[in-house]
Amino acid sequence: MLGERDLMRITNLKQTQIRVIKADLLEQGIIRQLTNRKFEYIVNAPALNTKLFQDLRDAKMLDLEEMITYVETNESRMKFLCKYLGDSTARVYSGCDNTGEKKIHVIVTPEWESKLQAFRENYFPVLEFEAKGSSMVNGIAASYYGLSNVGSAIHNSKYENAGDFPDFLVRMTTKAFYKAVGKEQYDIILFVPPTVSGDLVKNFAQELSQSLKIELSSKLIKIKSTKEQKVFGNSILKSDNVRDAFAYSSPDEIENKKIIVIDDIFDSGATMKEIGRYLTEMGALKIFPLVIARTVGGDLI
Repeated sequence: MLGERDLMRITNLKQTQIRVIKADLLEQGIIRQLTNRKFEYIVNAPALNTKLFQDLRDAKMLDLEEMITYVETNESRMKFLCKYLGDSTARVYSGCDNTGEKKIHVIVTPEWESKLQAFRENYFPVLEFEAKGSSMVNGIAASYYGLSNVGSAIHNSKYENAGDFPDFLVRMTTKAFYKAVGKEQYDIILFVPPTVSGDLVKNFAQELSQSLKIELSSKLIKIKSTKEQKVFGNSILKSDNVRDAFAYSSPDEIENKKIIVIDDIFDSGATMKEIGRYLTEMGALKIFPLVIARTVGGDLI
C-alpha cells in the first residue's frame, strides 16, 4: 500500500501529476482505494490503456495548432471562431484588427523603460515562512529570477564563470532588507552553504555584511552531501534532500540571537525552511530569510 507522499518520493512527480495518474488507474480498475490516502494494486488487473492519453494529447495538439492559426490569420477573427465552432454562416463580420479596425502598436519610450526599471528595482517579493513553532519570519527577495537584468546576472555568475555577483545586486538586496525590517536590529548574518556554486553566496554575504554593518559568520556548515534542488520535481524530495543537512559549529552563538540567512535563489523554500528549523532548535530568537531573487511560481512547502 502506497500513499501520495510515497509515490512522490518514488516517481519525482508533483502532487497534481500523481493525482491525475491515480484517477486514471482507479478508473481503469488497476488500483483500488483503501482509505483516503492508501491505495493498492489489484492482482491480475488489466494493463494500462495508454491510447486514451495519446488521443487526449492529439486533441490538445490540434487545439494548439488552431490557436496559432487564429493568432496568425488575416481573415475576420470572429468568422474564424465561428468556423472553428461549426457555424458556417455567410455573414460578413467586422470589428477586429483584420477587418478595418486600427491595429494597436505599443511603443516603449525611454521614459517608460525607465519607469519599468524603477518598478522592478523597488518591488520586492515576500517569502512566506511564518509558522507555529518556528522562529523564522517572512523574508524578502530583491527581485524575481529571470526578470530584468537580475536573473541574467545571477545566471552568468553561477553558470558562465562571470565572477562574483555584481555590486548592483548588493544594493538591491540592501534596499529590500531595509524596506522589510525598517530600523530593526539583527545580530548575525549567515549564508546557505553551497552545493555547486562555490563561494558566490559567501562572497555576496560578505559584501552585504559590510553594507548592513552586521557581523557575518561562516559557521553554518553542511554535514551531509546534498544534490542540487533543481533536479527534484516535487517538494517532498526537496525536503528529504536537505533534511538534517546543516549544523552550526558554535551553537551557543545562536541562542537568543536575531539572524539573517542569505541565499541567492529562492525556489521551493525547502533549504531555507530546514535551516530555519535547525536554528529554531538551537534557540534563535528570530530568523529572517533574505535572497537575491525568487523564481516565478516557486512553491513554499
